[in-house]
Amino acid sequence: MSFYRFLSLVAFLAALLAGGGLVALAGKDRPTAPAAAGSAAQVDFVAELVADTLGVRPVETEARGRVEFTLVEGGGGLAYRIEVSDLEDAFMSHLHLGTAEDRYGSLVVWLWPDDGRRREVLEGRFSGILQEGVIRAENLTGALAHKELTDLLTAIRAGRIFADIHTRRNVPGELRGQVLIPSP
Repeated sequence: MSFYRFLSLVAFLAALLAGGGLVALAGKDRPTAPAAAGSAAQVDFVAELVADTLGVRPVETEARGRVEFTLVEGGGGLAYRIEVSDLEDAFMSHLHLGTAEDRYGSLVVWLWPDDGRRREVLEGRFSGILQEGVIRAENLTGALAHKELTDLLTAIRAGRIFADIHTRRNVPGELRGQVLIPSP
C-alpha cells in the first residue's frame, strides 16, 4: 500500500470515528479558506503532485501532493482541495495551461493564495490540507482570462492543464502534476 493511500485510509477512519466530521490538523500559520462545497462528492478530476523533473535541475524532494476537483453549483464552480505531505516552505500554487511535457505554461488559476497575491512563505515542513476553495469563471486569468469555466474544463479534459506548488527551495516549482480524469 502506498504511503498516500495509507494516509487517506487513516484520515477516512478518523472521520468515521469523529462522527463523520473531518478534522484537519495544521500549522498555526496555515492559510485558510472556506470549505469547498461538495467536497464529499465524487472527484471529477485529480492531479497527483510529484517532484517537478522538467527544469534545468530536476527537483529532488520527499514531498508529495494531490489536488482533487469536483464540479459544483450545477457546473458553475469547480471545488478543489490541495493536500500535501512533507512540503517545506511553500508559498504559492497554480493551475497552468500546458501539457505534461511543457516546462512552463500560462498561469490560468491561482489556487493558493486564491486571491492571486503572493504571501509570506508557509515556514517549515507541512503535511495536511494546504487549501480548499471553488474556482469560478471570474477566477480565470492568463490565457483563460474573460473566458467561461467550460473553457477550463475543456482544457482539463484535453490533458492541457497542470497544477504546481512553489517552495522557497524550488521557486520555479517543487511539485507538479497533470490534471486528469481519475481512473475508476
